[in-house]
Formats: sequence, structure tokens, C-alpha cells
Amino acid sequence: MKNISKERYVIVYPQYFDSKASRKMGRRVSKSLAVDSPSLARVEEACRKLGLKVILEPDKAYPRVSNAKCGRIVVFCKDMQKKSLIEKIGRVMKGGAG
Repeated sequence: MKNISKERYVIVYPQYFDSKASRKMGRRVSKSLAVDSPSLARVEEACRKLGLKVILEPDKAYPRVSNAKCGRIVVFCKDMQKKSLIEKIGRVMKGGAG
């Protein structure tokens, strides 16, 4: 993370989109936008479909579930808030348009 420029970025974890996780355990999208067992690769693919530049960090753990290293993605976005970005990624992962 130290070598990232001053571009605006957002950290995204696959757990944000897990339909089996509760909001308390880290799901950030509604059940209608959540998917079963989201992988780092699947989230990355959705980001790329939206035309976003990303950096994968597969050795990182989600803070609420620190015993499992599922990875995270650094998403570079200029003028998008984290909540709207996560919802767009969720729509793409669910099969809809961004």
C-alpha cells in the first residue's frame, strides 16, 4: 500500500457480497445483490467490467474474520463513494448492469 499514489481508492473485501454473511459479519450489500461464496477473482472481474483499475492483495484478511485470509482489492475510483461503488459491483456480480 505504501507505493500507491495519491489517487482516490477504496478497499473492497469479498465478504461485502456474501449472501450467507449477516450485516454484523460484514455483508455490505442487500440480500438481493449478494451472491453465494464470492471469491476475490469474481469481485475483480466485476470491477474490471465496470472499467475500474484494481490491485489484488490476496494475502490480506478481512478484519472481522481475521483467521481466514480471503484477500482484498484496492479499487481506484475518482469520484465514487464507497457505498455506491459496492452496490455497482454487487449488481455486476449478480448478473445485471453496473
